[in-house]
Amino acid sequence: MLKRTLIIVSITAALVVVAAPMQRAHGILISKAEWAKINSVDAPATDNSEKQASRGNGFVNALKAPFKAISRLFSHGKKDNNKLQRISEKDARKFESAPATKVKNTTIIKDNAAEDSLGSQKTTALEHLEKGRALLNSGDLNAAIAELSTAASLDPKSGEAHTLLGVAYDRKGLRDRAQQSFEIAVHAPDDKAMHLNNLGYFFYKHGDYDEAIKYLKRAAKLAPDDQRVWNNLGMAQCGVEKFDDGYKSFAHAADEFQGRLKVAAYEERQGFAKDAIKQLEKARKLKPDSAEVLERLAVLYDSAGRANDAIDARASLSALRTVAAAPKQ
Repeated sequence: MLKRTLIIVSITAALVVVAAPMQRAHGILISKAEWAKINSVDAPATDNSEKQASRGNGFVNALKAPFKAISRLFSHGKKDNNKLQRISEKDARKFESAPATKVKNTTIIKDNAAEDSLGSQKTTALEHLEKGRALLNSGDLNAAIAELSTAASLDPKSGEAHTLLGVAYDRKGLRDRAQQSFEIAVHAPDDKAMHLNNLGYFFYKHGDYDEAIKYLKRAAKLAPDDQRVWNNLGMAQCGVEKFDDGYKSFAHAADEFQGRLKVAAYEERQGFAKDAIKQLEKARKLKPDSAEVLERLAVLYDSAGRANDAIDARASLSALRTVAAAPKQ
């Protein structure tokens, strides 16, 4: 009886030992073999809720587990659209585009800074220009040249700076440098007609009338109503004895009467007394009571041997002065 009891107890214990791992395998504990099966490529998910959980937490799992383990979690034992893929080159370029925007913004900021710097530079150039102008007017040529050179260096497109620098060099006796400055000013975008006029007048001053006419004609086309340009052109034309052209230019600058007077003055100065008399006689017809015309005619009549005409001119001049001196009633 005792022997039978011991056998039954032994059999029961053995059954308990065998049953334990089977229960743990289905519930609480999993053996190494079973864990290997679960993590194998062909291991299926247990139910739909596990599928949804694995999909929903995919990004979190991607940060916590190696790539190989993640691929198994999303494989469900077969290839499908839910399988995690590596980033394509196209997607990579999309991510890399973000820094490019920042670089572009930085470039814009730099460009704005450059524009601000350029504006400040022009302000400084203007300050040097005004200082140079004041020094030029006061006769301090060396200091004026220093200031105007700085202004022209800071703002190379300033025609005014180069023009004033040309004036300073010219007064200093540095003709070549003066001409160079005037020529640079001609290419400036501001007030082109006036820069052409200044260069033309520079050539006129130094007796190069043909060059003067060339630039002054260009200036006249750009500024057809500018009296200074036409007056300078008339002087240059008279310089090469083109008196008819000179008259037209002077008349364009003022009127016919003034044109006749100016041409007569150049003709008289250059030894063309007879031509000067003709111009003054035409001017006298326009203004018979002009004291200036009568005075010049009397002198020229005498030099030409026309005594009677000289007497007549002086008589007319005397009568004119008597009327002017008489008290008004």
